[in-house]
Amino acid sequence: MHPVLFHIGPLLIPAHGAFSLAALLVAIWFIRRHARLEGRDPSKTTDALVLTVAVGYVGARLFDVAIHWQQYVASPEKAKLLLVSSGALVGALITAVPFAVFWFRHIKLPVLLGLDLFGLVLAVLEGVGRWGCFFAGCCYGTPTDLPWGVRFPEIAQKMHPGLPAVPVHPTQIYSSLAGLAILGVLVLLYRRKRFHGAIITSYLVLYSITRFLLEFLRGDPQRGFVFGGLLSTTQFVCIFLAAGGAAGYVYLDRRHRLSGEPEWAPAASAASTASAPPPRQVRGQRGRPAQGRR
Repeated sequence: MHPVLFHIGPLLIPAHGAFSLAALLVAIWFIRRHARLEGRDPSKTTDALVLTVAVGYVGARLFDVAIHWQQYVASPEKAKLLLVSSGALVGALITAVPFAVFWFRHIKLPVLLGLDLFGLVLAVLEGVGRWGCFFAGCCYGTPTDLPWGVRFPEIAQKMHPGLPAVPVHPTQIYSSLAGLAILGVLVLLYRRKRFHGAIITSYLVLYSITRFLLEFLRGDPQRGFVFGGLLSTTQFVCIFLAAGGAAGYVYLDRRHRLSGEPEWAPAASAASTASAPPPRQVRGQRGRPAQGRR
């Protein structure tokens, strides 16, 4: 466990910050690559999505404080953990998506196109950023006898009350693998999508299902529960996210089919098809078109 990776003079570099930066750099590569696929300016598109990520980054921490407000009131010292934790990804979704809709309209970026790119970004952040959770010791799992169970050191137990001194499920790594798997699916779907909005709605469904299931292996009791402990707060929110994603996909698919609009195609292939020279005509003698044999 290394909640602080290294020091630069008096400056502390927390694991969450380092892996969040790494995730952002990877996300920028995906944004620029797929912005060209959409025929959009890579720089302007990247600026819009990085700003959206920043809003979600703040929202993740505000959501975490809202869930655990009693702990923060009882122990102001816990506020220091916000420096070495990622907050709640569900909170990032709740804040970033509405902001994205507003901001994309403001800068004349098609909203559904931008949200499709944002779906890729979210999968990258989950796949890479969760390693920051692992190094910080938060978001841990329930005790397990499996050979890959992880025993966190005593310092982790002091930072995260309730963390048992026995091997636990490395749910942070499970979440990372799930995020990378979702990213792989979305990348494959991107070139096959028929309409804008297919990627973000698919992400909401895939993420909500995997996160709902992984919550059963989570062992941190501070994450909040509803219905007398039947579901975690995150599972409750995921039900609505999955339903909204599925309903959104069905609606957008139906609207696309009824509109009669052409299928989505990568800008590069569309441009190459439009600029392709007409087929050459084979001519026979004296400039006449060649005739087939009779």
